[in-house]
Amino acid sequence: MLLRYNINMENKRNTEQKRVILSALMQADHPTASELYENIRLTNPHLSRATVFRVLGQFADDGVIRRLNLLGSDTRFDARTAPHAHCHCVRCGRVSDVFEGDFVPLFSSDEVAGYKILSTEIEFNGICPDCLKQDN
Repeated sequence: MLLRYNINMENKRNTEQKRVILSALMQADHPTASELYENIRLTNPHLSRATVFRVLGQFADDGVIRRLNLLGSDTRFDARTAPHAHCHCVRCGRVSDVFEGDFVPLFSSDEVAGYKILSTEIEFNGICPDCLKQDN
């Protein structure tokens, strides 16, 4: 699969390293930078930790990916940039995408309480189905 990104990438090269990092992120489930690096180095040992961290930061700053600052978790990254919320398990740390619910119209709000809205993040904290099964 050929990955392309052109979100205001003026003066930025589309290198093989960036393609490898973006591809790995698209196959991962909301990883931290360290988790993604560990996955990448299994097949690309030449790619440095610093490069992975730097490129993830650039991608997030450029809007190519989302940076997630979830309660009680290291920064995570999400390849899905379409408006959506996240469920975060407070036991195992699992993060799941949520695309449905009564809150969805909030993502299209331009103004709330007099504020001009630039972005919206909605996070639900709870216990995931797998952790709930362990309770029974």
